[in-house]
Amino acid sequence: MSKEELKKIDVKVALAAKYERLASVAGSKPKLQAFRFHANRFRNQAKAMRQKLGIK
Repeated sequence: MSKEELKKIDVKVALAAKYERLASVAGSKPKLQAFRFHANRFRNQAKAMRQKLGIK
């Protein structure tokens, strides 16, 4: 487990949080759905990386 891998996980989580914030202020339903999609994608990527590294 390297620093680089941990940093990538942190970045994915930060991006997910960013898109969740954007979804909370989205003015239209299509934008809301797009932001939620991006947030879920980044959360799933971070989760997969944690599982691969054996991090809880």
